[in-house]
Amino acid sequence: MSADNAAPYRPAPRTVVEACFDPQGTAPLDYVYDVAAAAGLADQPVRLAVRRLEAAGVLRQEGRGRKGRLVLTDAGRLRSDLDVRFVALAYAQDAGRAPWDGLWRLYTFSVPERHRAERDALRTALTRLGAAPLAPGAYVSPHDLLDELAAEASAATVDAYLVTAEATRLTGRGFTDPAATAEQLWPAAGTVEAYRPLAEALAEEPLGPDRDSVELVATALRLAEAFTHALELDPLLPPELRPAPWPPAGVRRDFDEAWTAIRGRTPDLSLFRAFDAEPEHHEPERHAP
Repeated sequence: MSADNAAPYRPAPRTVVEACFDPQGTAPLDYVYDVAAAAGLADQPVRLAVRRLEAAGVLRQEGRGRKGRLVLTDAGRLRSDLDVRFVALAYAQDAGRAPWDGLWRLYTFSVPERHRAERDALRTALTRLGAAPLAPGAYVSPHDLLDELAAEASAATVDAYLVTAEATRLTGRGFTDPAATAEQLWPAAGTVEAYRPLAEALAEEPLGPDRDSVELVATALRLAEAFTHALELDPLLPPELRPAPWPPAGVRRDFDEAWTAIRGRTPDLSLFRAFDAEPEHHEPERHAP
């Protein structure tokens, strides 16, 4: 189906809610509903998304109706802060500002069945942070994840159950060199595929002068949703462990150019402002060949 005949994009209500928080972790409800309306969403699905996020402990609502506001909880702020750090790491690696130190970090744990919740928390956190499983209770990453693990799974859980080690070489079937090891544990094809929806959105969402503010809101939300999806599936391996040129880096560059253009044309539109708390994400050197 061509872009001309495709159904108009409608963002997930949760995307709209998450887009509207400022760096301090607050979102006025009138702004949330205005953005949703501009993107073609009714108030009811947005209210439902707010209730679900509140039930999940991500945010709390203060006040009622359009005069109220949403405030991120500590857990919600933690997740938002980690997302900002993921973006910063991705662009720092693309710009060559975060070289790999050559160390593999091993993370192992053995948690009694009666403490299943702590075990599941460690597994979930390691997976979210891009570590690859080597065996039951054993994961590996080229990154030092201790601070993030303590934040996601709790410092008490990490202190009680996690054992870490560093190695300069991993041996095993297919582990002939660092790049081959990375391909064995984090196949490049899966990560490249994760960026396909973003690449398609960038190709299908022209930013010509005929685009009005409502269309630009929908475009911004679509791009942000696809970008977030890609990052969630990207282990963000150091460039030394990926083939060059690395397609996701090019897609991220194109996204940044489109996002900057949208912001320039809609100065009053404040979406995903939490990312603006890290100005180094947008350093021009990233675009240097």
